[in-house]
Amino acid sequence: MVSDFVGSVYLRNKKTINKNINLYQKNWSKIEEKYFLLVDDLFSGYVWPKGKYIAYPTIWGMYPRFLEDKTFQIPYKYKKEDYVNVIIAHEMLHFIFYDYFYKKYPKYKSNKYNFFAWNISEIFNSIVQNSSMWLKVFKTKTMSYPEHKNIINKLQKVSCRNNGIKADELIKTIIKNFKP
Repeated sequence: MVSDFVGSVYLRNKKTINKNINLYQKNWSKIEEKYFLLVDDLFSGYVWPKGKYIAYPTIWGMYPRFLEDKTFQIPYKYKKEDYVNVIIAHEMLHFIFYDYFYKKYPKYKSNKYNFFAWNISEIFNSIVQNSSMWLKVFKTKTMSYPEHKNIINKLQKVSCRNNGIKADELIKTIIKNFKP
């Protein structure tokens, strides 16, 4: 059975998982304060939505986030340990983005706009996380989806001119330029 297989993989890798989670926590604690200052500036003091904000280790090569309870997954093992901070920042950024986005643009909260909102959020995260201010903290660019490459390249130049990005301006610009 699949559940037996998955359980055995987690059990076999328990020591590695615990060691890496401790390492990831230590690495995150080094930049956490700077991260929240960046987000606070980006969203102009917007309050984070309530939630658990827990990262769970996963054996799979994808790291979903769950908007309902604010939990997400991170790799139990990753070649570049510091990149896990980029993953954490990315998933956490989704939580505040979606809360902000749906309050500012309530028409997009409908299920028919789920894919649209996801695209906007991924483009937003890539532009923000690859900006010079964020790279000073994280030292590594986030990976973007190939289908977003052109719009990210176009908007990155425009968005980063003023030496600072504001969420509302960037979201408006992405919506205006996004062609599904």
